Amino acid sequence: MNYLVDYHIHSIYSTDGHNTIMEICESAVNNGIGEIAITDHFEPNIADEFGSSYNQIGYWAHINKARQAFRGRLNIKLGVELGQPHLFPEVSSAVIKDFPYDYILASAHKLPAGMDIKELDYSKVGEEELCEMYLRQLKQLVYWNNFDCIGHLDLIKRYSAPVYKKNISLTCRHELLKEVLQLVVQSGKGIEINTSGLRQSPKEAFPSLDVVKLYRDTGGEILTIGSDAHMAEDVGRGLNEALAMAREAGFRYITVYNLRKPEWVSITEEKNTFGIAKRIINR
Repeated sequence: MNYLVDYHIHSIYSTDGHNTIMEICESAVNNGIGEIAITDHFEPNIADEFGSSYNQIGYWAHINKARQAFRGRLNIKLGVELGQPHLFPEVSSAVIKDFPYDYILASAHKLPAGMDIKELDYSKVGEEELCEMYLRQLKQLVYWNNFDCIGHLDLIKRYSAPVYKKNISLTCRHELLKEVLQLVVQSGKGIEINTSGLRQSPKEAFPSLDVVKLYRDTGGEILTIGSDAHMAEDVGRGLNEALAMAREAGFRYITVYNLRKPEWVSITEEKNTFGIAKRIINR
């Protein structure tokens, strides 16, 4: 079997999380996962909802308690999901400055005017216009640069699918998408395969396979996978589908992080003497 990792999980240290870090770790172990990254939200542009409630000290303390409790059974990484950090670069940089984060996930939950993408009236926005707006936001995010991977790259399809009656693809603005992905590669950053879409209205991962293939074709090597679980029962859901998707796109490794330094885990069928896929520090 493969060494399973889940690099996008939310605990009660996110206001929309439902379970403690200990409960999340128990679920991960029960599901045969070897490594997780807790990536609780920090949304600097809505401090009253997320930013001011980000209890960094308590979060770090509970990560350490979990590491002690699950030593030898589960690798637990300290992560954070920054929402549109490029719009608030100073506060975003400050929040990750003084703690030993392993993994920084950066996501665009809002459009340039500050509107949350889940609140947009999709019936009044065309497919290409939507892709254009979102990709330009992602481009600015990549320029900010103080992160490791971009989260759920085509998140807009989560909310547009019920209106458009189909899953839009960012490839409808192919050249702009390619430009964004090239910037990701040139910056030494990566993207994730986020499996939450498999259990939501899109019924496919974020991003779609065609985007992951284009990322690989542009030279992309850094790829993480995560469930985006907000409940312990969802930890690890869809990971095998994500691994199959990564292989189909041409990846032989997925990426994990230690103090923001990437390491690679083989996802080929080659086994070591312990029966799990080999972990490669330097390829």
